Amino acid sequence: AKEHDILETLVRNANHIVTIDALCEAVWGDNPFGYENSLNAHVRRVREKIETDPSNPKSLITIKGLGYKLIMRK
Repeated sequence: AKEHDILETLVRNANHIVTIDALCEAVWGDNPFGYENSLNAHVRRVREKIETDPSNPKSLITIKGLGYKLIMRK
């Protein structure tokens, strides 16, 4: 369920940076603080499902210090 919420949030904001705080709030609600490590683990699992090479992502990229960006090509 958490992976679905993360992916849904990223798809709604495709090709834009989604901050770590915004993702945590979308997944864990009103008190999203302290979930950064859990978020990282869930994002890793999402990558394993959508990327050809999860160690070298092309679609779900990390924007250091900010969050994540889902690249969707037309």
